[in-house]
Parts: sequence; C-alpha cells; structure tokens
Amino acid sequence: MRKTNAFSLIEALVATVIGAISILAITYSYIFFNNTYQKITDKAKMSQAGRASLQMIAKDLRNAGYKNINYEDATGQTWDRWIEKIDAHGGTKGDKLRIWYNTSARDRLEIQYFLKTDNSGETYLVRESIENPVRNPMKMNCQRFDTQKNCEPITIVSKATDFQIFFNDQNGNRVNNVTVGSDNQSKVHTAEVYITVRSPNELLKNPISFEMLNGGTAGNFTKRDKYLRETFYISVYLRNVVKL
Repeated sequence: MRKTNAFSLIEALVATVIGAISILAITYSYIFFNNTYQKITDKAKMSQAGRASLQMIAKDLRNAGYKNINYEDATGQTWDRWIEKIDAHGGTKGDKLRIWYNTSARDRLEIQYFLKTDNSGETYLVRESIENPVRNPMKMNCQRFDTQKNCEPITIVSKATDFQIFFNDQNGNRVNNVTVGSDNQSKVHTAEVYITVRSPNELLKNPISFEMLNGGTAGNFTKRDKYLRETFYISVYLRNVVKL
C-alpha cells in the first residue's frame, strides 16, 4: 500500500487556532491604525478650519473703522458704527461680531460673523457681508446679486461649536457693551477672538464634558459627548478704531 501524508486532527486544530489568531491580530491592527489615521485627519481638518477662519476675521477687524479720506457724508450714512458685539446671538450662546469700514469714497461694508444652527441642531460659523448697510443695503453673498435671492451667509467653519469675542482697552481691561452709537467703541484697542471647533467624527472612547466659554450674560454651559474639540485664539489690534 502507498503511504499517504496527511494532517492529524490535532495539527489541523492548531493550524486553525493560529489562523484565527492571525486574522484577529490583522483586524485589530487595521482598526487601530484606521482610528489613528482618522484622528490625525480630523485634527488636521480642525486646525485648518480654525486657523483659516481666524485669519479671515483678523483681516476684517484690522479694517474695522477705516474711513476713506474722500468719504462723502451726503450718502446719508452716519459714522457712528465701527464694531459691535452681540452676546448669545440667536440662541446659540455664541457671540455675533459686526464690523464696518469704507470700501470707497461712497461705499461702506458691514461684515457679520455668527453661529447658525442646522436642522440637526449642529452649529456652524458663517460670514455675511452687506454693502451700504444704512443707505441702500445689498447683501454681497448672493447667487443673484441683482434680485437679492439666495443670500445665505457663507459658511467658514462647518463644525464650529462656540464663537466668543472680547474687547480690551489700551490697558488690557475688558470693554463691555460695545454697541452701535456707544462711546465704548472708541475705547477698544484690541479684540480677542475664540473659535471652538469639533471633530467631524466621534474620536473618543468615552463621553467627556466640555465647558463652552462665555464671558457674557449667557454664562458658561457644558456639552458632553465623544467629539474632540479644540479652541483657536487670536488677538487683533484695531489700528483704525484707535484713531477715531
């Protein structure tokens, strides 16, 4: 009789166990590296969104209060508004920042930054621009500028969960009640901007509590979930406002 080589039952069981362990190890490694990659990607997106939006806001703040030397008061626009902060705007607990400056001898621009809420309850940071807000307001961010249709503000941070503004005088003290027509506008030397951005995906194993910053009347409030959050900050010197 010809002798046939074959695996014994014990050898087959050992091979099956080793194979199962190898598959589990590969699966675990895939999950681990995929989660690590997701965290790195989400953190990069958060950082890019936060820093890019701060640069945009800083540029507008540096223009706040700019008055063209040939500005014509006959346009009907009173020069009583440069910057304004509205606390806890629209029920989001985030601030609303309003900025005004000249773009020509006859034209002024109003810029607004604030949080909006979508149908799912998520908040996002938007920028709205209005040309000649007092005399003949025309929103700039429209699909059809001539008919003022589809004038939704432009989203600049899709996962923004908090937006806070603080104004300081030349000594670094807080300046409150900075509103249109208020003398407090001229007291402002610097503006501090805080934007909190959350990760697109849940990156934490267990829920954690995150306290939203709010220095106004709304008070601080807490969110508890598995999202990663990071707050970005910039301080801007209002070079045109201090000259007014």
